Amino acid sequence: MPGYSISRIFIKKEERAQNNVMLLFMILMYPFNAMNGSGWATTTIVYMWSLATCLFALIPIRKIWDGEKIKYWEYPLYTISLIFAGNQEQTCSILCGSYILFSIFMIIKNKKIHPYMIIQSLFAIASIIFILTCPGNYIRSQQEVGDLFKDFEMLSFLDKVSLGLTSTMGLIIKKRNLVYTMLSLLSVIYIFSNYKEKIFRVVAVIPFLSILLLGIAAPIVNQVFPFFNSFRNFIVREEIMLTAANCNNLLNIVPVVFACINFICLALSILLIFKNLKNNIAILVFLVGLASKIIIGFSPTVFSSVERSTIFFEFSMIIVMLLIWQELIKKTDKNDLKVQKLTRSIIEYTGVLQYINILLCVLLTQK
Repeated sequence: MPGYSISRIFIKKEERAQNNVMLLFMILMYPFNAMNGSGWATTTIVYMWSLATCLFALIPIRKIWDGEKIKYWEYPLYTISLIFAGNQEQTCSILCGSYILFSIFMIIKNKKIHPYMIIQSLFAIASIIFILTCPGNYIRSQQEVGDLFKDFEMLSFLDKVSLGLTSTMGLIIKKRNLVYTMLSLLSVIYIFSNYKEKIFRVVAVIPFLSILLLGIAAPIVNQVFPFFNSFRNFIVREEIMLTAANCNNLLNIVPVVFACINFICLALSILLIFKNLKNNIAILVFLVGLASKIIIGFSPTVFSSVERSTIFFEFSMIIVMLLIWQELIKKTDKNDLKVQKLTRSIIEYTGVLQYINILLCVLLTQK
């Protein structure tokens, strides 16, 4: 389901045959073993099903934007998908923000709005209201504060934002996130192939070097540069790192600055690849995905939810990878074709190895 919706939204009809295969290998990079965090069934329904229905519920935006007719029997399917996904806080935020934002864009573009956009927006807003006012959610939150994060209610708004940033970056480094690694690598490949300016290349390299030195190659690097491991351990700590009480110690600012630099550099790389801010759907997808993970900093489950809550950010990065790949294959120069072939091989082999890894996980952990 996620693959179908991503293809339907982000790949043009005439280009799907050549790009759907690459999309498949990119999706295979996602570590599906994250779905066993609190039981395969529960985690899959709460996160994977929510992701699938969220993406499916976004298809009408693409159809209406392109002036494509929506069949009568599709309306209830899209609405039911939105209602299902609207029961999960992260996907509800994505749906609400996406429908409201594109409703505004359509009013600016066409001076009018499709009635179905209003209906879907109202359902998304209603879902947000339901989540915020549901007594059960409040009771659960209070229990989680007592069990998981006793100091949570003492944190300010900015504390929670910084917690969202540092916990996200720390989890990426700690888990050696493959999707983040491949997105940063793909950005490096594109920018080095199309830009000669050193500053642009430095910006692109920073996220890749960060995940490479502190994540992927950390066991090797630590043998030669042991204090890299100390810095890594400092970055991945599961605690609030910067508050009003400890901000006088400049060392506590480092994790926030490190996270901001990495995410900003990756965002700037995306802007360089697509060369403009207007109509840049890739940067919008990346920021929405990042925001869906940062908002977990406003929940006492910020550390206990671990890798599974990153699924929406990871799939947003997969979508951005797909969009970058589509830009990359537009080049027809001989050297560009070599780069395309190399990039294709890297993506395919990585996807296959991750699939084998997940298959082994299933086989070795089944009861």
